[in-house]
Amino acid sequence: MKSFFVRTVSGIVFVGIMAGCLLGGKISYACLMLFLQVSMLYEFYALTLGTGWRLQKGIGIAAGVCLWGATFLTTNGYPLTGAIAFLSIILLFWGSMFFIHRDKKEHTRPEAFGNISVFGKIMGGFLYISMPLTCVNFLAIVNEPGDAFSWSGYNGRFLLGLFIILWSSDVGAYIFGSLFGRHRLCPSISPKKTWEGAFGGLLTAAIAGYGLWYYTFFPCRWIHMAALVALVVVFGVLGDLLESRIKRSAGVKDSGKLMPGHGGILDRCDGMLLAFPAVLIYIFIIEILNIIW
Repeated sequence: MKSFFVRTVSGIVFVGIMAGCLLGGKISYACLMLFLQVSMLYEFYALTLGTGWRLQKGIGIAAGVCLWGATFLTTNGYPLTGAIAFLSIILLFWGSMFFIHRDKKEHTRPEAFGNISVFGKIMGGFLYISMPLTCVNFLAIVNEPGDAFSWSGYNGRFLLGLFIILWSSDVGAYIFGSLFGRHRLCPSISPKKTWEGAFGGLLTAAIAGYGLWYYTFFPCRWIHMAALVALVVVFGVLGDLLESRIKRSAGVKDSGKLMPGHGGILDRCDGMLLAFPAVLIYIFIIEILNIIW
């Protein structure tokens, strides 16, 4: 009972902070995304590289922050500043390779085949976490309104709506899975996830999505809202399974301990890493089709 209370209070605080930052404007949004970026990269590198390689981890985190900052500035109309930030990313990664190959401790490990695997894990965090979080900038800030999704400027309501759908799916999957779960979804990776829970999550997400669409969180036709719900749920589950696979490889239950009762930030935000880029691709395709037709 105590564990459930701690988990509930921690979840409410987390949702409250996320909602406040997303609705508070560009600055609070930027602070939130940078916090998520650093936290998730730190937890990912701890899972894949352990306690060592601090310099390489720091360079990987800095490169991810530079990439996110470059796109944030570019979407706000500062292309020159964005280009400078991108250049910084390149320099940071060259520096990462230089310092990795100069690490003398590596040569004392007979089981290691070289530093390429370390660089691969640094790059893996960049692709797995930094790139998806960079895509979020293009969902939150739109310079020119489209035909299918009509808004311009910063729209934290749309982004918050996507998070609410993702959270609703998680809650629904947990409830339906606990009550009716019989058929395992992917037992080799996550034994507790069931097909019943997945369909229950889709149902609760659809209800939440309709409510959000009704209250104009999604400025689009209902058919696009339904597609967004499906994308968020399906790719959210895949993102959850991917993170579970990483944790299983590392032999741990949680990615961190920052959120009591939940684990780490990566545990709570793993679904968005695949779901939000999928939403961005969908919007891009729809807008292109509208232009062609």
